[in-house]
Amino acid sequence: MKKLIPIITLLLFCSCINENTLYTSFPIQLLNGNSAKVWILTKSSDLNDKNITAMNDYRRSFIFYSNDKFREQELINLGSNKGLKGRFTIEEFIDGEIILNLEYSKGEKAVFLIKEIKNNSLSLLNLDGSNITWKLKSLKPPTL
Repeated sequence: MKKLIPIITLLLFCSCINENTLYTSFPIQLLNGNSAKVWILTKSSDLNDKNITAMNDYRRSFIFYSNDKFREQELINLGSNKGLKGRFTIEEFIDGEIILNLEYSKGEKAVFLIKEIKNNSLSLLNLDGSNITWKLKSLKPPTL
């Protein structure tokens, strides 16, 4: 019995470390909704930004999935296989800055500073040299 006590103690301590404790403190559930979350580009700091369209159906959307993949497509194509896809990563720095890296399947990359994230709003600063800030909103449930 005395030999079992150290083994049981070791198992208890080892079970306290799981993969959830190895991630950053960034609230990833706000980005991906613990499954898949749709973000719609609604505003840009550049008044001539060609990514902003006046027609609601053609607004750019980003869907972030819990498996670290994403899809970028026009809102009218939501739910289809159209659009660009790739993987995303989150980097959190000691100074508190959080970087969103998008790596598209065809090799292109985009890097954004997450300025603010809330349950239904996201603010991204494009770090490509343009310093354009995008405002995105999540889809709202329908009202009855």
